[in-house]
Amino acid sequence: MLTQIAYSLLGFVLAIGILVVVHEFGHYLVAKLSGVKVLRFSVGFGRPLVLRRAGRDQTEYVLAAIPLGGYVKMLDENEGEVAPQERHRAFNRQSLAKRTAIVLAGPGFNFLFAILAYWVVFMAGVPGLKPVIGRVVPHSPAAVAGLRAGDEILRIDGHRIQSLQQDRLFLFQEALSHARVRLIVRTPHAHVRTLALSLAHVRAQSLSKGRLSEVLGFYGWQPKLVPRIAEVIAHTPAARGGLRVGDVITAIDGRAVSGWNQVARIIRAHPLTALRFRVRRHGQTRQLIITPKVVKVGGQRIGQIGAGVKVPGIPKALRVDVRLGPVKAFAAALRDTWLMSRLTVEMLGKMLLLQISPKGISGPITIAQYAGYSVQIGFASFLMFLGVVSISLGVLNLMPIPVLDGGHILFYVIEWFKGGPVSEQVVGWGQRVGVTLLLGLMMLAFYNDITRILR
Repeated sequence: MLTQIAYSLLGFVLAIGILVVVHEFGHYLVAKLSGVKVLRFSVGFGRPLVLRRAGRDQTEYVLAAIPLGGYVKMLDENEGEVAPQERHRAFNRQSLAKRTAIVLAGPGFNFLFAILAYWVVFMAGVPGLKPVIGRVVPHSPAAVAGLRAGDEILRIDGHRIQSLQQDRLFLFQEALSHARVRLIVRTPHAHVRTLALSLAHVRAQSLSKGRLSEVLGFYGWQPKLVPRIAEVIAHTPAARGGLRVGDVITAIDGRAVSGWNQVARIIRAHPLTALRFRVRRHGQTRQLIITPKVVKVGGQRIGQIGAGVKVPGIPKALRVDVRLGPVKAFAAALRDTWLMSRLTVEMLGKMLLLQISPKGISGPITIAQYAGYSVQIGFASFLMFLGVVSISLGVLNLMPIPVLDGGHILFYVIEWFKGGPVSEQVVGWGQRVGVTLLLGLMMLAFYNDITRILR
């Protein structure tokens, strides 16, 4: 537990530090190229821990105490006195085009960083599962399309597929658009078939709650899990009911079971219901009464007993390492960055229209947890994580909310239409509204984080 917390803190600080530097460096670089004097480049807020001055303008480079953001402070007559000889270098004196470029550079660098991160990862290689179908859910979109267990997906809408993880973003996007996707698959008998996967009835609410596989109704390789208990968590229904490591579950309520998936389905379907377990222990049969506790997952109440089995490793024949050349990797990086950006915008839009739940909004706790997981897995995983978060930051900052970059762009658009700057009163009012909206968003994100932990 302590190790995971340490990894989460390390991953979070690294991620925020890197992405803040990327974002603010965009503003900084374009400001410098536009002839604007930069007074301070700060990573973090609050009391400076490290402060250095450098360059012709003696710009202050600061590492501050609160690592939750950063800023670039430029010479500006709206924020203080400016010497007459330096007024031409003040931000507010620049043309509308230059000011717009400086503001857009921050989010722009977030997107550029994501492209670079994906590009490096795609060239280095992404481990994955061979695109062989392990299970198809009855009556699901995949089953209706004719997909069967054992089929190998060769192409999705013309794109060659090498691993089951490829084109997940594309499928998510198509599901959100209720499109029809063409699949080319090879059966276990080497017959090639073309299938039409209809996503017309997929609901956005379902996509926001669950994984894509659950919505589409097909899964990759799934191991055959013998219901031999490998772990029993203390103070859980399993422990109180007498279940022990090494026990093999043979029946529940008189119904024979041969795989852990059967056991898990029965337990999930019977929260707060006393179940009669028949187990084999050291060659003898025992009867146990275990009452699954109730937990809430994705809005559903399911049962859980606090026990698990050992999961075998992935067979070597099903492992693949998808590695692309520089040109193809760059094209894939551009495509995935665009798809992720578009998906983020669409999901935010559907949240505002109340078509999907705002419970999907994550805060710093969830980000820290995922950062910790990705750090533990390896460099490529952490780089992919940085790419995803960088895109989210880029999209968020482009939202037309005053105090964000998108809010400044909104004021510049108004200025362009009316032929003059927006009044200070309107700017001040807009900033107060923007701060209120951001505080509300932060509170919602924290609430979602805490609720996930409690669940």
